[in-house]
Amino acid sequence: MSDAQALFAPLEELERIEQEVAEKVTPTDTKIPIPNPSYLMKESKNVMATHSQQPLVKYGKEFEEFCEWSAKPKELRKPKTAGEWEKKNLIPKGYSQYFKTREEFRTKTLSYFWDWMMDMYPDVVYAVYQRATNKKGSDKAAGIFIDLLSKKMNLDKPRVQVQPMVLMGVDQSKIDKLFTPKSYDAPELIPDK
Repeated sequence: MSDAQALFAPLEELERIEQEVAEKVTPTDTKIPIPNPSYLMKESKNVMATHSQQPLVKYGKEFEEFCEWSAKPKELRKPKTAGEWEKKNLIPKGYSQYFKTREEFRTKTLSYFWDWMMDMYPDVVYAVYQRATNKKGSDKAAGIFIDLLSKKMNLDKPRVQVQPMVLMGVDQSKIDKLFTPKSYDAPELIPDK
């Protein structure tokens, strides 16, 4: 056997094996399976479930405080950064990132945010009122104030007017049937005229 034949023998054996495998594989197996989104969501939930759904045994009170701190605007936060907040509350470095991965973090933060917003609402309305009634008077502030009042007074609510539908040359009872559900059987409630 020559050197060339010795080198090509393994290649020929490999080609034969590839051909046998190709014969066994059906055409449907040539497609790459792509997981659907539900599979991906299950996997990500399972990964997150190990950490984010477990009750906080340690740092539970600090988690609540971090949610409240995160709900405030950055200008009003004291301390200003999460790292400084961790130092102030004696939390291990980077633990605030773990807090953010918790399942209930968003809901708690939003709850604290809306509490803060509702606390600030009277002050904002008063500031708009002052700008609107100032000697120079701001037309924009007055418009905002009027919008706030009109929502409470329902002045912008349009009156509903029902117009009868009349088609010339078509019997009115046929038109009424178009707007009456088939399951509705109360002829005494349908007006004659």
